[in-house]
Amino acid sequence: MKIEEELKHHFESPQQRAATNIIFTSNWILNKIAIALKPTGLSLQQFNVLSILHGQEKHTAPVNLIKDRLIDRMPNVSRLLNKLMEKGLIEKERNLTDQRVVYIKLTSRGLLLKEQARIIINEGVFKLSDQQSDSLNNLLEIIRK
Repeated sequence: MKIEEELKHHFESPQQRAATNIIFTSNWILNKIAIALKPTGLSLQQFNVLSILHGQEKHTAPVNLIKDRLIDRMPNVSRLLNKLMEKGLIEKERNLTDQRVVYIKLTSRGLLLKEQARIIINEGVFKLSDQQSDSLNNLLEIIRK
């Protein structure tokens, strides 16, 4: 459905239409992901942390690396990590030489849940071909230049 029909609004310029379309579509995708993730008990932010850890050597990373790589940069990363720890999806380890540095490690349970969530998201969020996805990614990267 066209954005004008969806919002019942006339846009003054193609740029205004594009910006509104990006914001609207972003929220639409976030809602679809939240619904898709519901059976896993994960929020999008929690899934993001598990994904970051999955991509690190030994599935371990310092808190600051996680904070820097989050898609949704939130101020209270400690609370997010504590929730994942309560669920048994991550473990915290202190650096033996510098007690201020905390490492976060993905547990086997966290890895399994992350993989299950990725399958759910891949199957149910949106249907674009690889070529369409590449074209969209290129346009979005141009916007952020």
